[in-house]
Amino acid sequence: MNTKNGNGGEMPAGNGDFQTLANKIYVNLQEEIASGDLPSGTRLVRRTLAKRFNVSPIPVTEALYRLEQDGLVESAPMYGARVKVWTLEALKNDQVLREALECQAARLCAEHASDAQLASLMKMAKDLDAMIRKKDTDPREGMHRHLEFHLAIARFGGYQSIEHEVHRIWRRRLMRWNWLSAKSLKIPADWHQQLVRVLTKRDAKAAEDKMREHVRYGQDYDSELLNQAQAD
Repeated sequence: MNTKNGNGGEMPAGNGDFQTLANKIYVNLQEEIASGDLPSGTRLVRRTLAKRFNVSPIPVTEALYRLEQDGLVESAPMYGARVKVWTLEALKNDQVLREALECQAARLCAEHASDAQLASLMKMAKDLDAMIRKKDTDPREGMHRHLEFHLAIARFGGYQSIEHEVHRIWRRRLMRWNWLSAKSLKIPADWHQQLVRVLTKRDAKAAEDKMREHVRYGQDYDSELLNQAQAD
């Protein structure tokens, strides 16, 4: 049975580990923001969230602070906390940052990943490409598969800091946009497999160039999605 206290005390998770109440709220809200269940501009009222999660406002405040540090939430005196409202300038800044991070991740992966790791990447790529071609794919599942593929590239490069920052940028860009873009744009049937094939050549420069092509593909469409969302 889960236990809690008003100061964000610990509660047992289903796997027997313990997580703080604030972390549970943080993870839940992060997922809802990333999936689009909480759209850009949604107000995040502390008392309402405290009632929803059956906690005091203290762990809610801590969770919202962490989300603000991640760039998913913003706050101001007039409206309190809300899901980040995206601007074209903010989107383009994140696009540049993602390109820098993922190109470096690709270089490191090509240089340091084991043969077994590259083989697992190819399997992930095949599954992801097949999923994109399906019309009835659950967007949340596609979102998580897409994220895990890119995190694996960063992880296999051997630097935890790169993986951590790639994770942050993907969350901040609202991964659902990436998934919708992949479903809407005419992406080659082996789009992610192409990337892994270059990684297996273990040529850092070629890996960087291929990743740059990969992350830049569809960036204009991301901007169109933002403009449409702002017009609605």
